Amino acid sequence: MPKFKDKLIGERIILKRLKPDSLTAKTIFKTVVASRQHLLPWFDWARKSKNNKVKDSLNYLLEVDKEFKAGKKIDYGIYLKDEYIGNVGIFNIDKKSKSAEIGYWLAKEFTRKGYMTEAVKVLEKEFFINFKLNRIQIKCDERNVASRGVAEKTGHILEGKFREDAYSYYFKDLRNTLIFSKLKSEFKKEK
Repeated sequence: MPKFKDKLIGERIILKRLKPDSLTAKTIFKTVVASRQHLLPWFDWARKSKNNKVKDSLNYLLEVDKEFKAGKKIDYGIYLKDEYIGNVGIFNIDKKSKSAEIGYWLAKEFTRKGYMTEAVKVLEKEFFINFKLNRIQIKCDERNVASRGVAEKTGHILEGKFREDAYSYYFKDLRNTLIFSKLKSEFKKEK
């Protein structure tokens, strides 16, 4: 299996592998705090009880680094010029079934500008071509219109819905999770 690249370059953005150091942790924490209200409906990890100090971001980076070393996950910071604007990552990499899942989030002021659509396209190109994956999926809360829009704009097909599969601390109810996927054959047709 090929090695993960530390940097992937798009037209407007650069994806840089997030490394477990204090500077990266401070940058992520500052961005999460500034966009906490924007992130809370969709991400349990954005709650203050889970992400209250720079150390929480560093612990996250250390956990990601373990999975990175095992070849199961890589998280990239999304950079616009030199400014960190969010994360995109690929995880649950299954070499046998040649499948994985993409997850993402952006700071509030950078949404609705096409940056995440570009980031997902850059990441899926890397993993369909160089890692020879056959299937990539994206999951999101049914109410998350922006995340659903990214999945649709990048050509992922809605496969279905997990009904009331997870508790939403923000909405204080059970959420439905949508599952989108793209196959390598569909990716090739886009070229």
